[in-house]
Amino acid sequence: MNPQEISIPVPWGNIAAKTWGHCSDARVLCLHGIQDNCGTFDKLIPLLRRGFYYVCVDTPGHGWSSHYPPGFRITLECYVLAVKRVVDHLKWDRFKCIGHSMGGMIASLFTSLYPEHVTSLVMIDCAGPVPVHAQDTVKWLRMVCDGLLTIERKMASGSPPSYTREQAVDVLMTKRPSKLTRSSANVLVERSLVDRPDGRHAFSMDQRLKVLYTQTLTPIQYMAIVNSIRCPVLHLRASDNHLQKDPGIKLSRKIYKSNPNVRMVKVNGNHDVHLNHPERIADLINTFLLSERSKI
Repeated sequence: MNPQEISIPVPWGNIAAKTWGHCSDARVLCLHGIQDNCGTFDKLIPLLRRGFYYVCVDTPGHGWSSHYPPGFRITLECYVLAVKRVVDHLKWDRFKCIGHSMGGMIASLFTSLYPEHVTSLVMIDCAGPVPVHAQDTVKWLRMVCDGLLTIERKMASGSPPSYTREQAVDVLMTKRPSKLTRSSANVLVERSLVDRPDGRHAFSMDQRLKVLYTQTLTPIQYMAIVNSIRCPVLHLRASDNHLQKDPGIKLSRKIYKSNPNVRMVKVNGNHDVHLNHPERIADLINTFLLSERSKI
């Protein structure tokens, strides 16, 4: 399957996407993680079964997609609306979703809000969102408001750092909590950089992505959302996740387990197993997609 590029108009610009397969095939929407881009699926998609039309989206502020207008915090709800705009533009009624990390959270919330659209969901090491206990609401809201203002001041005070392409690859490999292989970092860099006049490059991502993007949901609210998911869910957990012992993450996974439609499977690898070692999860996803194919 040779990938193709498409562009989807939205009120603030465009959403870029890479497609694999034929548009007449069964539809699968793929959503990447925070500060990544749709290239994160470049190694996985070729290992997945043909007969599906995979549309891998650069969510706003990532990859080649336009940034949201300035002045507000970007949340999961913003991304869910962006997904709805994409599927409405494509005139998709029923489809499947694959989401990694934040992309899994977006797909999960979308599936809860629009259950009539999603027939099955694959979540790849999606460790959240973490519920906010009622007594922590004020502290949490103050933190994200201050975080946004701090980022805005930094953006206004000077130019972003510049790198050679190899330096940018090194940055991705050394500063990411879950380690990428060099070949994986090279894949992500393809859609992560903008050229500068001096021949160097800067990262193109929206700096607001460094501020927490989750909503203020108590455990009870979060459980109501997760339990509204009606379709089958394959939740793949990486064995080497640096956040797996976090109490908030443990609570989030417990909430997902409360939904009988969710099947949680542990896989060998770190948070980016789909990119570093896609062969470790491809068969699981293929079996799941094929078993649910008749429900499209």
